[in-house]
Amino acid sequence: MSKIDEKRLLLKIATLYYQDGLKQADIAKTLRLSQSQVSRSITRCLKEGIVKISVVQPPSVFIGLETKIQQRFGVSNVIVVDIQDNPSDAQIKRAIGSSAAHYLDTSLRDGDLIGISSWSDTIRSMVDHLHTTKIKAKGVIQVLGGVGHNGNIQATILTQTMADILSCDAFMLPAQSIEHSLKDKLKMLDTAEVSDVVEMFNKVNLAIVGIGMLEPSNLLRNSGNYYDKKRLKELADKGAVGDICLHYYDENGRPVIKPEDDPVIGMSLEQLETCELVVALAGGLDKVDAIKGALSGNYIDVLITDRVTAEAILNTH
Repeated sequence: MSKIDEKRLLLKIATLYYQDGLKQADIAKTLRLSQSQVSRSITRCLKEGIVKISVVQPPSVFIGLETKIQQRFGVSNVIVVDIQDNPSDAQIKRAIGSSAAHYLDTSLRDGDLIGISSWSDTIRSMVDHLHTTKIKAKGVIQVLGGVGHNGNIQATILTQTMADILSCDAFMLPAQSIEHSLKDKLKMLDTAEVSDVVEMFNKVNLAIVGIGMLEPSNLLRNSGNYYDKKRLKELADKGAVGDICLHYYDENGRPVIKPEDDPVIGMSLEQLETCELVVALAGGLDKVDAIKGALSGNYIDVLITDRVTAEAILNTH
C-alpha cells in the first residue's frame, strides 16, 4: 500500500495546486506538510507524468470521491483507500491502518502531543504499519481508559508500542473506560495517576480516534469496556448512532448523554471539537451512520475510510 499512498498524496497536492489554485503555503498548512515537501512533490508530479496538461488520476486513488465527502460535510481532508467489493472486516482494517500509518508518517510535526483512542483494531493495524521517524513528538497519550473490566490491558500496550516507535514518552490512563457509576468516576478522577493524564487532554493537538457503532466491537466486548444491553437500548432510544471514545451521539452529531451524566473516562466530544487535528479511522458498511454522525458533529478533521464505505456515505441520506 505504500506506493499507492505515495501516489495518493502526490495526486492530492497536484490537484490542490493545479486545479484548485491553492498556494504552496496553503497546501502545506492543509495537509500538515512543510512547504519544501509540497514544492518537491509538485516537481515530482511533473517528472513522473502525474501532471501533464491535466491531473492524471492513477488507479486505486479516488480524489473525486474524497472531494465530494469533504465538500458535503465541510471536513478538511478525506482519504479513501481501495478495497475489493464485499471485503472482510480484517481487510478493511488492514487497508485503513496502512494508509493511516502513511498519513502519520507524512504529517507528524516536532512537538506534537498525540492522543490515541486505543481500543480499536484499526488503530492497532495503523501502529503495526508505523515506521520510526526523525520527528520528535512530545508524547503519546491515552485518551480513553485502557484497563478492561477483565484485566485486559491491550489498549495500554498499544499506546506504549506507538510511543516506542516514535521514540517519545507514553502517558497511560490507568482506569477503565466506563466506570460503574458517576461516583466511581469522580473517585477515580481524584487519583493523581488518572487526573494528571486527564488534565493533558486539552494539550493534545493531534488525536487519532476510531468511530464505533452502537454495538461494541470485539475488542471492546472482550475487554468488558462497553454498556450492557439495557443501557445500549436506552442509548438507541435516544437516537444514538455511534461513538468516539465511547461518547455517543445521534445522526446529527449531537451528544445523547449530558457530560455531567457520562461515566466514561476519556477525551470528551467537546475537547475533540477544539483539538487542532482529529484523525478518524473507520470503515465498513455497518459504520456508515456512525461515520456520518461524526462528520455532521464536526468532531473530526481527517477521515480515513475505504472505497465501499465512502460510496455508501454519499449514497445514503
